[in-house]
Amino acid sequence: MELQYYGRSEKGKRDNNDDAFLAEKIGDFWLFAVADGLGGHMAGEQASAMAVKILREEVARGIADPKDMLELIAYQIHDSILAEGAADRKLYGMATTLVAAKVDESGLCTVMNIGDSRAYMIQNGVIKHTRDQNMVGDLVASGQITEEEALVHPLRTVLDQALGDPDSVIDPAFYMNSISEGWLILSSDGFHDFVRKGRILEIVAAGGTPEEVCGKLIEEAYKGGSDDNVTVVTVKFFKKIY
Repeated sequence: MELQYYGRSEKGKRDNNDDAFLAEKIGDFWLFAVADGLGGHMAGEQASAMAVKILREEVARGIADPKDMLELIAYQIHDSILAEGAADRKLYGMATTLVAAKVDESGLCTVMNIGDSRAYMIQNGVIKHTRDQNMVGDLVASGQITEEEALVHPLRTVLDQALGDPDSVIDPAFYMNSISEGWLILSSDGFHDFVRKGRILEIVAAGGTPEEVCGKLIEEAYKGGSDDNVTVVTVKFFKKIY
């Protein structure tokens, strides 16, 4: 299995970009992540940057069981952001979402999600994504509303948990997928709140490099009415040709 990847983050109409992302090969595996600092909190930009930085540093120290490793790092990020906020009252309350994926050379993806950033797994024309850890995600999971209704629900920004939020009990969700040919797409909510799954499939099916597809997806979010920061990481998987 081989892969190509690309990541991009746009400020949009916001004064600051509270998103951060990571797309990098570390040793014999790849690490991808998107973090979205909460816009209603102080220093969201700093919180998302801290999450990505700590994730990168801790994963680079060595890889054991990917699920256990990512879960421990999530708690470390949470504690570090809380400590930073406690040390500087101007930063108190800063927090961030985090979706992260560790991919090995066989195409096995271990995805961790906290909050409402999202990972899409696309293979053989089928698209799946992580469940948003927010109020509307809970309503969708329980069958009380549809995914379409969730896109316009007034409580869609109310999170169940976020790293650094003093009121959150951190409970990461994990997803395991094996992708030999297909796509992994990570995004902040400034993207996926405005682009339907069917449209994502159409853009991916039209072909292109990860950079080209990333650009088209971001353009689609702004065409759809997003005024938020938009961050997208695109990863294309394909079989080795010897």
